[in-house]
Amino acid sequence: MIIHTLVYRFADSVDESQRREFFTDLEKIARGSGLVTHFGHGPHHRLPVDDHAAGTTANAVAQFACRDIDDLRAFSELPHVHEHIAGWRSRIAYEAAYANHDDLLHVIAPALTKESPMHHTEHTVTVDAPAAIVWDVLVDVEGYARIFPPTEDVKILEESPEHQIARLTVDVNGEVQSWISRRDIDAGRRVIAYRQLENAPMMGYMGGEWRALPIDEHTTQLVLTHDFKPREPEDGLVAGKFTYEQADEMIKAAVERNSVADLGAVKDEAEKLAGEGAAE
Repeated sequence: MIIHTLVYRFADSVDESQRREFFTDLEKIARGSGLVTHFGHGPHHRLPVDDHAAGTTANAVAQFACRDIDDLRAFSELPHVHEHIAGWRSRIAYEAAYANHDDLLHVIAPALTKESPMHHTEHTVTVDAPAAIVWDVLVDVEGYARIFPPTEDVKILEESPEHQIARLTVDVNGEVQSWISRRDIDAGRRVIAYRQLENAPMMGYMGGEWRALPIDEHTTQLVLTHDFKPREPEDGLVAGKFTYEQADEMIKAAVERNSVADLGAVKDEAEKLAGEGAAE
């Protein structure tokens, strides 16, 4: 386990609401990455000697944990991490320092052993259609309401060539649920990395990737991955209804069922479009 400690000195012009928004934004990126296991932030508690300190005195601190240095390096290289830094530096004035280190007091490590494990699944199907056609189906998130039977509605809230933020309304085991997902789009590699920003009621974390990998000019390997775990129970129950074990089994079953169905739906749609193009 590796700890990343951030020490901030915000300018006096930065008010409390801006600081709160800054750390809320940072926490969403950290927790949504699937690479950060723990995150926390808070104010620096001043002492009388701070008024005469020779160096810079912080007024806020953040700290998060990753499983190892490779995960921390991967997090540090994510495009939206750099977008966060560049965006906030253009809005407010602050100084920052950081250190990467072991859990020196061995406080966080014991808690990690108690945390519920993250599940990872990978499903794949071969599509008789060019990767470009498969990619067009994947990028059209609003079209999911048409080709995925459980998906009732998709509304794009924010969009650029590199990302989409959308609210999905989905029938989950006979119950209509809604959540907000972010999709980071890498058109060059034909990869969409998705994660829930606003989780479904039973979900603690959900993210993964769609990958359209060309086999040849007319065939594509379509891959769908999931990284997920249930929400931690409150008063012994997840979403006020299920034990953690029940929620875990229900989510695993739903991921298995929906992965097969979603891959099949994209395959059918892409092959239909490829057939129509060949007939013209």
